[in-house]
Formats: sequence, C-alpha cells, structure tokens
Amino acid sequence: MRDHSGHIELTREEAVRKSLEASGFTAEDRRPPIDLVPLAESFGRVLAEDVVALSPVPSALTCNMDSIAVHWADFENGMPDTSSWVRGVDWEFANTGVAMPAGFDTAIVVEHVRVSEDEQHVAIDAAPSARGAGTHPAGSRLQVGDLLEHAGTVITPDVAAHIASGNHATAAVARKPRVAFIPTGNELVPAGAPALEPASGKFAETGKNFETNSLLVRGKVEQWGGVYVPFDIVPDVRSKIRAAIERAARISDIVVVNAGSSKGSDDWTCEVLEELGEVICHETNHGPGHHSSFAVVDGTVVVGISGPSGGASPTLDFYLRPLMRAYLGLDPILSKTPAILTDDLPAKKSPGAAGKAKAAGEQRPSKARPKGFFAIRMMKVEAGADGMLHATPLPGRPGSKEAAAANAYTLVPTDDVGRTPHAGDVIAIEYR
Repeated sequence: MRDHSGHIELTREEAVRKSLEASGFTAEDRRPPIDLVPLAESFGRVLAEDVVALSPVPSALTCNMDSIAVHWADFENGMPDTSSWVRGVDWEFANTGVAMPAGFDTAIVVEHVRVSEDEQHVAIDAAPSARGAGTHPAGSRLQVGDLLEHAGTVITPDVAAHIASGNHATAAVARKPRVAFIPTGNELVPAGAPALEPASGKFAETGKNFETNSLLVRGKVEQWGGVYVPFDIVPDVRSKIRAAIERAARISDIVVVNAGSSKGSDDWTCEVLEELGEVICHETNHGPGHHSSFAVVDGTVVVGISGPSGGASPTLDFYLRPLMRAYLGLDPILSKTPAILTDDLPAKKSPGAAGKAKAAGEQRPSKARPKGFFAIRMMKVEAGADGMLHATPLPGRPGSKEAAAANAYTLVPTDDVGRTPHAGDVIAIEYR
C-alpha cells in the first residue's frame, strides 16, 4: 500500500492563493500575451492594453441637432431682417452630427425656423444665445490621446463602439488561455457506445463509465474565454499518465487532470506530479471535490479534479476559473452574492442502503473530515417579491437528480452545528 500520510491539505482559499502565485499569472510585472483582433470579433475578449483616441471627436465644428447654420455676427445687435438672406451665403441647412457648413459658426434648431417652399428663404422665430450655440467644437468630446478604455476591460458591444469612436478598427486583447484536459481511468469509455441488445438494456461497454467531463470542462473553458485542448482518455498506467501530463504542460497554459488523485491502487496522478514538478497540495477542505490537487510542471500549473461531474463541476469553478481569469488580466476572485435562505437545509439521508447504518469498514476515518471542512450544498436562487434573492436548498449531492434544478451553491461547515444556516438567514451563494 502506498504511503499517503504526507499529503498536503489546504483550504479552498489557500489552494487558490498558492496556485495563483505558482502560476505567475498575478505577478505585478506580467503582461498577458496579446492577440490583435477586429473589433467586430472582439466581443467578450479582455483588453490587454489601455486604448486612447487616435483622432479628435468631433473632427470639426459639428451641429447638435437638425438646424440651420447662421453667422453669429448677424445676431449680435438683435434679430436681423432675413427677407433678403440668400441660402448658402447667409444661411444653410445643418443636420445632427454633421460638420457645420464652411464659414458658419452657429446653429438654430429647425423648429424655430420657417423655410419657404422653394427652400431658399427663411424666417427666424428665436435667436441663438451666443456664438457657437447649437454646435460642438472640434475635439470637444475627445482629444487625441484621451483614454477610451482601461486594460482589463471586457469588451461588450458598447465598449467596442466606444473604442471605434476613437478611430480604432482593431483591439489588442489578452490571448485566450489554452487549457488542456486529461481524463484518466481504466473504467472510462467515450459516450455513445451502441447497444448489443437494446431491448434488454445490455450495452457493448457494460461495466464501464461513460466519459462526460470533457463536455463539462470544454463548456466552462470556452464560457470563461479559453481554448479547450482535448486529450484522449488515459488508462490508469503510471507511464501513460506521466507522458500525457508532460505533453500537456508543453502545449498549454493550464492543465486539468481528471481523477487519479485519491488513494486507490490505480491512482497515480499525485505520484506523477511529485516526480515531474512541485505539488502545492493533494487535498482541499470541502466535499465533493476533497481530492483536488495542484502542481507546477515545467512552469505550467496543473489542476487535479475529482472524477464524477458532481465534484468536478464546482471544483472547476473554484480552481480553474480563478486561474483563467488571472491569465486574462481579470480579478481572479468573483464576489459572492447574498441571498435569503428560504428553508432549513435538508437533513442528510440515512447512511447505507435502505437506511441501514454503515459498518465501520464502509466509512472513512474521521480524520478525512478535519475541523474546518465544508459541504457543498445546492441551491435554486430566484428573485423574490421583496426585491431580494431567495435561495431554496435542494436535497441531494451535487450531480444528483435531486439537485438538477440548482443554479447556485453555498458552502456549509460540517464541524459546527451552531454555524449551520437556518431559514431566514442571509447566506453567501455562488452561481454555477
């Protein structure tokens, strides 16, 4: 039996902090690699540099509203007699956002002007207040060099339009992090195996588990702004796991290894990571996902997540998302959201099949749940009539059918009943 007594356990917060430090993504002097992309293709990307205006806005004296252009000098001594005015000499049409006709310096909105049928003569009902009234001077909105957007800004359609207003057609954005995903396990096969006897429910891969976490990881990586780098299923063979991790560390910015970090006879991930680099931790203080691990191999951070999707999903949120956000130059830590707990947390189901208590040999020793351990509890969060968010606790563990409707979760301490939240308490929730 291999010795696991030296396994390092960290809290979730410590694991995030140490993995961020080890990644180098939060170093003060770090600049993310840059891609230059057309603004029309930049939505959702993160600006890698400050953006400044390349041209003044407006570039010339511009009309504020649909108006006629006039000379202020004609109004300095009061309302002039316009009966002999000539279009193009004494007045001219001026439209919203368009440069004022050459030689004119003031505008009067058309609602205060009566234009003849042949559009050559005007009568004016209200005079302008001052030279330049109804206009924007050149450069009054933006001067060359004015800051448009800060580095670290996520480009939305509004942000893209603002950048374009400063005469930019492209944006320098943080390159998307390449995230390699390595699923491991002798029991895994790709989903979609054909049935041998459909009527009986017997399948070609009876006794195997269908590999689903590649979909989970890919969806999250792409949602968070990264590039998914898929690896084939790797069997529980030490040399093959080592080769896959070495290759992934060479070709990606972050590596995710799925399973193989527990204490089974075929779990080699932690040993391989200890051989290849520096292990930050082997375990964390929550469940599911207790056997989450972190290491650095050839300068590339490696995140080890537990096998089933119920544990893999929140641990990707906990540990992969901060690394990806830091790589992109964003704040790695997302704020938690307060919500009112609508009901007491469901009681845990009776242990064992048919509610029978488990024998000692079926339970892990209590040291596997040390002081400060947290359980992930699934929530359905909705807006209440009082304008507050209401969190309804759902039965079942993450990944179970009972918790399928959950759109958020919270962490609840397991070692102090007095701190367990009750109906009416405000809790901190995290969206899935």
